[in-house]
Amino acid sequence: MAQKKHKVIVIGLPKTGTSTLAVMLRMLNYKVTGPNIDYAKGDNTLLNLLYEDYDGFQDYPWCFEWQKFLKDPKVKFIVLKREKESWYRSFYESYGGKEDRYLSYSFIEISKHPDNKQKFLNYFDNYYDNVSSYIENEPNRFIEVSVNSLEWPELCDFLDEDLPTNIFGKAITKPHINKNNVKTVKSFKYKVLNSIKKSITSIIGVDNWLKLVIFLRKNNII
Repeated sequence: MAQKKHKVIVIGLPKTGTSTLAVMLRMLNYKVTGPNIDYAKGDNTLLNLLYEDYDGFQDYPWCFEWQKFLKDPKVKFIVLKREKESWYRSFYESYGGKEDRYLSYSFIEISKHPDNKQKFLNYFDNYYDNVSSYIENEPNRFIEVSVNSLEWPELCDFLDEDLPTNIFGKAITKPHINKNNVKTVKSFKYKVLNSIKKSITSIIGVDNWLKLVIFLRKNNII
């Protein structure tokens, strides 16, 4: 079961910095889930089970289903924003397959095709315009940030958390996840590390793997 005082739902389309924020939340000892590739739109049973078991929620499907949890006063929302042309390039090139073969298609419903660029940009604008209408009503439950500018003091103040430290009690640096992932995903180094990850997770499980990675990151070992 979740243990934190707050639950945190990340509002922000995929490729807006959700992976980096997920790691930051884990460094604050939040149990984070997403993207949840087994979720199918409308599967409220799975959605509610995950909601009960975790503290933090990011990427698919949470960035589309967050409004379902507005009535829970324990929830805080982090709105991740990014320059939309930059978002479009990253989303189009690296987020899943083309045409309708990407994970969020059931929500976005726009085929990945060069002719549909403006439709994606319009979707982006409408998505954040809708979020803004909720922020105006409950500003204390929302924070709008760019993952590039977000630093520990701002995040911890919003979540009522102490600044994270390593095993020696020293402040830890902010992680930068997937900064060059598009360039490295086909590299020999990436393939070797991914193979090691699969081997270890098959033995200790994904949750323990994540705990190990977070420990190593917090102590500047990786």
